[in-house]
Amino acid sequence: MSNDEAARPNVEEPAQPTPPPSDERPRPRYGEYAPPGWSWQPSQPEQPAAAAEPAPAPPPAPVADTSAARSRTAPRWDRILTIGLLAFGAFGAWNSAASLQEIPRQMQLSYEMMGVGTFTPPEWLPTLALVGAIIQLALYAVVLGLSILRLRSGRIAFWIPLVGGVASFAVTLVLLAIVMLNDPTYLDFVTGATTPTPSPTP
Repeated sequence: MSNDEAARPNVEEPAQPTPPPSDERPRPRYGEYAPPGWSWQPSQPEQPAAAAEPAPAPPPAPVADTSAARSRTAPRWDRILTIGLLAFGAFGAWNSAASLQEIPRQMQLSYEMMGVGTFTPPEWLPTLALVGAIIQLALYAVVLGLSILRLRSGRIAFWIPLVGGVASFAVTLVLLAIVMLNDPTYLDFVTGATTPTPSPTP
């Protein structure tokens, strides 16, 4: 050994890595060598983050309750009956208004049948008859308007002309009572102060 080799420090060369033992098993297919319980899942593509939250859907439009609307519709017979009563009521209102102008003649006929005497109409009787005629026509106008409103709204309306007819008859009775109770001849007959005159025999 030379002096240079003796003076050179003893440097060990690095050990070479040992190659791993080769796996002589065949290449796995379909997960033969996977640990127990493991199954392969395909990778899912990443979903991009939403830029903004979606706006809530508008509430559905309300649906009309057709069953309730049908239940509020008046039957067909009510419309026919109401129209018929209104037509009859128009004739009755006009007849009542005209008959009030004939009160003096009607009272005279009644007095002759009862044998009371002669009816003397007071001065205020024409005014009372005119007011009564206006009341009769106005009452029918109210009945007609209310009946039309109820028919259009699909409600029962036949009873309105009936109530109007009763009210018209009551007005006529009140006016006749006013005339009779203000006639002295009739009051004497009611109280017994006047004796009925017998009707002449033919």
